[in-house]
Amino acid sequence: MFFIEKIISKTLKRIEEDIKNDDFGKARDRLHGLISTFPNELELRKKLGDIYFELKYPAMAGRYWYLEKNKTPKMVHACIEFENAMGNDINNIVKALKYKGDIELLKGLELDSALLSIKYKEKEKLVEEPDVPIGRKHKLIIFGCLSIMILIIIIFSVGVYTLFNWIF
Repeated sequence: MFFIEKIISKTLKRIEEDIKNDDFGKARDRLHGLISTFPNELELRKKLGDIYFELKYPAMAGRYWYLEKNKTPKMVHACIEFENAMGNDINNIVKALKYKGDIELLKGLELDSALLSIKYKEKEKLVEEPDVPIGRKHKLIIFGCLSIMILIIIIFSVGVYTLFNWIF
């Protein structure tokens, strides 16, 4: 545990330096990395919400403040904007939260009871899905890559066959 706390505190110091230097983008990226590595640390989500609020993205701030226990009025307003951005659909809200931590940590929070029940039922569905289905352009890229791989294998096989004929 000491090693994990050391990593978090070291990265948090870098984040504070980035914020002092008005480099909110870098601080945001560092926090995203920390949240994906340590999903049970809800305080990291609060800090990321603070950064999004400073960047003038209240809906995104609300997304990360949504699981905050003691919300300020600006946090409540941002959470309402986040809910509106998600069409007030509980399924969209749960998917957008992308919380991959321990569900037991959310028990003490004042959340909608439907949110927790859906979280239990759809935990497997919360894995990030691609936003855009594979279109024609992507299929052409995949086809092109596969064609190149097949061409490389054929050229390699012809080279090996030629080498054996030359040696023997």
